[in-house]
Amino acid sequence: MQIFYLKPMNTFILDILVWVIFHLGIGYLSLKFPENWLDPNLHFFQAHPWEEEGKVYQRLFNVRSWKHLIPDGSKTYKNAYSIKHLASSELSHLTCWLKESVRSELCHWFMILPAPLFFLWNSINGGWLMVLYAFLNNLVPIILQRFNRPRMRRLIAQLEMKSLLQQPACIQIPISNYEQSFSGQ
Repeated sequence: MQIFYLKPMNTFILDILVWVIFHLGIGYLSLKFPENWLDPNLHFFQAHPWEEEGKVYQRLFNVRSWKHLIPDGSKTYKNAYSIKHLASSELSHLTCWLKESVRSELCHWFMILPAPLFFLWNSINGGWLMVLYAFLNNLVPIILQRFNRPRMRRLIAQLEMKSLLQQPACIQIPISNYEQSFSGQ
């Protein structure tokens, strides 16, 4: 419900300024999310059966063809972790990447929430346009995370299996038999 009535150009400028403030502010606050919010094993961040381990996003949206075009929001914030490119194939790095992909997805879900506030100074059509913008602008990075995370989980599982296979096999030998032979009994 519109409460503030502004000239169209002023409304347009206010919309831009408020979205910039929300995007930057929520992005910054996402760096402060509690660790327990970033657990990639929470049900919400798991691939659901209908997502087919992320393959549905490739089939419906052809993610691989445009994912390189998505800007890296982490560059905006000091000490933010970039998930744009893998810096290392070490297991600890990949596990950290997985957690940061949860942060990114959660951040973009939160960026949709302020959209209804735009009805306060926009017409009904303008307000719905802002809601549409919020969904479209944030759905792209959300889809990207939901596409990439199952792939990263598979890579981590492969590395963990490889690590297990490379460990030397330990054979359990009963010590009591050897103790008797060395003790002269």
